[in-house]
Amino acid sequence: LTPASATYPDGICDRPNVLNGKCDRGSRFRVLINTPNAYVVAHARKMGLSQGQYGDVAIIQHNKENGKTCFYQGALEDFHLSHDAKVKAPSKGVGNPAFWMTPSQIVNSKFPCVSCHDNGPIIRSPYLAQISGPNQLPGAGDITFNSDPEPYSFVGADFASWKAYKVEVSDNRCNGCHRMGVNNVSNTVIVGNNGTALDLGIKATDRSQVSKHPHSATSPIWMTPGQVTFDQGTADAALAIKQCAEQFHAGSPFLPNSSSCKITQYTTP
Repeated sequence: LTPASATYPDGICDRPNVLNGKCDRGSRFRVLINTPNAYVVAHARKMGLSQGQYGDVAIIQHNKENGKTCFYQGALEDFHLSHDAKVKAPSKGVGNPAFWMTPSQIVNSKFPCVSCHDNGPIIRSPYLAQISGPNQLPGAGDITFNSDPEPYSFVGADFASWKAYKVEVSDNRCNGCHRMGVNNVSNTVIVGNNGTALDLGIKATDRSQVSKHPHSATSPIWMTPGQVTFDQGTADAALAIKQCAEQFHAGSPFLPNSSSCKITQYTTP
């Protein structure tokens, strides 16, 4: 993604990591499997650590046919996870000493995966979409990726409570290609106002982005595809989606259902 030897004197680059808003040099991304039926991807965020050490290792495993998705998270210092032993696949356990978070730890953390990944399994920011070759991000270049009728659901009893909803506003350009999502775990006591409708859509269309060079041909704005610089109409569309998503209240039996704001659960058990 960004070479370990890269230098960013002002902490600014063309395509920063959107999650932590940094030019995270030395980070790695790999496509482990990508077949017509499924894909598995791994992302190791360097976060300034020394050689062989990563501050956050995440794996997403997704079945394209039935939508079943598994998230794995490891190496986070907050959970005293360690690189001191040979890391095994998460299916082999958390490791000894522990490298992987348990499902319960993920669900009860301040960053449960669905709080960001609420329009589908992969968030295709320019940071990851820039990769070419065998590790090209699944869905890169496909503007309809993460759209209906692509299924999406979560595997395991620990994740049974996770729900994602699509947010629709009539004639809104943000709904033109893919889903915009809201979820039932964001904006709670420990989880921030995350997700594609509440947060990422605004960041993707804003006049500027944290740690990013000004929008230009070499550092284009994230959304919409083919757009290079800020467009007020696109930003207004993202804001309308956000305002609709703000009408969602987890646990409420009532969801907005009008042309100006419609929210519908699309994940399945």
